[in-house]
Amino acid sequence: MLTGEKLGDAIEAAIKLKGVTKKEVAAHFGVQPPSIQDWVKRGTIGKEKLPKLWSYFSDVVPATHWGLDAIPAADHTDSTSHNLDTSIVPAYHAPDAVLVPLLSNCGSMGPGSELLESDVIVGDLALSPHWINQQIRPQNPQELRFIHAYGDSMHPTFTDGDVLLVDTGLNARDPSSREGVYVLRANDRTFIKRVTPTFDGKLQVTSDNPSAKTVQTLNGDHQVDVVGRVVWAWNGKRL
Repeated sequence: MLTGEKLGDAIEAAIKLKGVTKKEVAAHFGVQPPSIQDWVKRGTIGKEKLPKLWSYFSDVVPATHWGLDAIPAADHTDSTSHNLDTSIVPAYHAPDAVLVPLLSNCGSMGPGSELLESDVIVGDLALSPHWINQQIRPQNPQELRFIHAYGDSMHPTFTDGDVLLVDTGLNARDPSSREGVYVLRANDRTFIKRVTPTFDGKLQVTSDNPSAKTVQTLNGDHQVDVVGRVVWAWNGKRL
């Protein structure tokens, strides 16, 4: 579970995703607005408020946003029951939630990661259809996928360990029509790079990190498959 400044960053990102003000969050939790500022700056939220925090933002962020595999069950111990099971249980999903597959394959922002023989789904992350339509607007929500990124060549756009939302739809696999960050497959490896169309019809592949800047031009001499376009990094950044 995230703590300290990382928890504060996660809270701030969730507030932005939900489209509420810190004053509204304070009213919901029954605290003064300066308390929310402390949550955001230092992650200083009482443990007793964490379950309510997770529940409040569950329509816009999954459990992994808080560094959890799933939301812990609430402890409802009272005078008649002292042995309730408080083990980890699957998080509640709204009936209309879109379950987006999380792939075991990951994308490297460095030299590339080995390809699996086939994409293996290790779980699902639930997203609100309202949030998808408002923030992503894919042609088909069923073609969205989550993968993990590692490496630092795309910093500060996103960083090592971020969960990335990838649109694998047909329209999202054409970098010649739109600059963006794409998941690429080449030489049996997976890469995450920024792809920019050039005036002469070629594609330029670069990294965002100035200290790891690489520039390559795709002119048809290399076999490169475009898996999809990264549309959201799970640090609150839309791409």
